[in-house]
Amino acid sequence: MSERSGISWPSLATGAAAFVATLLVILKAAAWIETGSVAMLGSLADSLLDLLASLIAFLGVRIAAQPPDENHRFGHAKAEAISSLVQLVMITGSAVFVLVESIRALIDPAPLAHANLAIQVMVASIGATLLLVAFQTFALSRSTSLATESDRAHYLGDFIANAGILLAVILTGRFGILWADGVAGVLAAGFLFWSVISIARRALPQLMDEEVSAAERAKILRIITADPEVAGVHAVRTRKAGPTTYIQGHLELDPHLTLKHAQEIADRVDLKLREEVPGADVILKQDLHGQTPEHDAFGQISD
Repeated sequence: MSERSGISWPSLATGAAAFVATLLVILKAAAWIETGSVAMLGSLADSLLDLLASLIAFLGVRIAAQPPDENHRFGHAKAEAISSLVQLVMITGSAVFVLVESIRALIDPAPLAHANLAIQVMVASIGATLLLVAFQTFALSRSTSLATESDRAHYLGDFIANAGILLAVILTGRFGILWADGVAGVLAAGFLFWSVISIARRALPQLMDEEVSAAERAKILRIITADPEVAGVHAVRTRKAGPTTYIQGHLELDPHLTLKHAQEIADRVDLKLREEVPGADVILKQDLHGQTPEHDAFGQISD
């Protein structure tokens, strides 16, 4: 599948997330109005944030899919990371709100009205969330997307939180255990905070141009040095932006090679990297083995 067609999977996944979130907002709003459950309020706030976050993620994916232009020669892939940061801020606000309301419910618990309605809504929410996560997992198997990964991590947390809220509604509505509603709200807030940490761990490294993992870097070095005509390599630098892995490095080649032969070696290594590292964008410079200036550990020429 081409890059252009591949990006449609993240678009479909974020679009599906927005649709599911809209449906859940309507259901949970009706249930909260009827029951007055703070746990249901927490779940409603989460779904509202899900809807806004999914719309932002959809926009981020659409922007990231745009080809490079005169002002963005490296493309627009970081739009996904930016959209994830917006999600982070919104989810943090929602988590604080739900936590405060849950503490109030623990201090002054109240019985639930229409508990059966709340139970039905939560069962429907769990089912819809499971279907969405399954589709997002399938989409990620087809095309890497930070925005979809962030959405999926959040909805996985939602599934666990919704299961807890369902249990709390049953305990409160059927068995009169009033404190269960507030406890479920606190747990829901906890899952929201967990989502914030999960998203930050994915988005911030891309915005800060963090090096790829040690395992990925070792793989890249192995691919380069596996070529029998590459005498060495230095000044290797990598970073990620969306589905693209940027790789830069200096190949050390026999000083007696012709320029044409040196270019053939570089092209061969370039092709191998693109085959082995999905979405690789490669820049390789050819240097004379044994006659290159010293570079520090970060690819800069030493003084």
